[in-house]
Amino acid sequence: MKINTLLFITSFFPVAVFKTIARVGAADLTQAKLATAVGFVLAVAQFILAQKFIGHTSYLERAFGGYLAIGTAWVYLTPTHISGVFVNYSTAILYFVLFLTTILPQLFGYDPFTYIIAKQWQPEAVWGTPQFRTINLHITYFFSGLFFLAFLSCVLGQGKPIFAIVIPLILIIGVGIPFSRKYPTYYIKNSMTATVADPATFPKTAQELINRMPISFDASAAGDLKADIQFRLSGESPCTMFLSIADGKCMAHEGEAESPVLTIIAPADIWMKMSRGEINRPKALMDGLYTVEGDTNLLIKMAELFQPSPAKK
Repeated sequence: MKINTLLFITSFFPVAVFKTIARVGAADLTQAKLATAVGFVLAVAQFILAQKFIGHTSYLERAFGGYLAIGTAWVYLTPTHISGVFVNYSTAILYFVLFLTTILPQLFGYDPFTYIIAKQWQPEAVWGTPQFRTINLHITYFFSGLFFLAFLSCVLGQGKPIFAIVIPLILIIGVGIPFSRKYPTYYIKNSMTATVADPATFPKTAQELINRMPISFDASAAGDLKADIQFRLSGESPCTMFLSIADGKCMAHEGEAESPVLTIIAPADIWMKMSRGEINRPKALMDGLYTVEGDTNLLIKMAELFQPSPAKK
């Protein structure tokens, strides 16, 4: 298991321990003081481990740590009638903190809440693409709604287990997690329709395809672009070639480019299917059907630089 994944899992421990201790026995102020203190110590330990092993903390770690820090100060430093509010509404306050954690970062120009989770599921090559950010924004706002509904359930249900535990878990585990797994495929499928090329005129091999790409090159879309795009295609008809773009022109060459801006590594048949429009390129990248190294923005721009011929009707 990767250290990032392990630390993501352990980020839930401080709050889980806090809730477990808080529910034991009388569930009164004395119990709440012990629970917040233990939870806060675990949150500090989580912060230290995250900084040591990966050099940063996640939104969840900050949210849980902040929640437990505030909770500890609340129950230890305020009068009994005020600290009792935290004891009675600790779960509702937790979901409200999570709601703020999902809604505020992107409003101030930071990465969406779900980035750390999505990066566990998707290859690094897609992290910088606009599709990745858009999908994560949509999922983040969806979770914002779920956390707010969980907060309302806790408040309106007056802390009863079905409203404070069962309904929030159904919302998050039963609705939120399945949605976050399925939505990327749904978004890409419905927002990015590929043009299917005419099979009668389409190249038969990957090498022929790359040799023909300069013919469909759009110099106006390239502007002052200067870059080499390396192709390393494997399989039954492998080829190693690169496209050289400079001064509004594009040329195909065999072999390795000296300093490619973008390198595409794929099975030749997969690249052919993507080029014909039979496979959605962003989805194929997210599914790991091919990989890229270098400037992913240039990969996205290739759709503008090279225009395939549409299929005949």
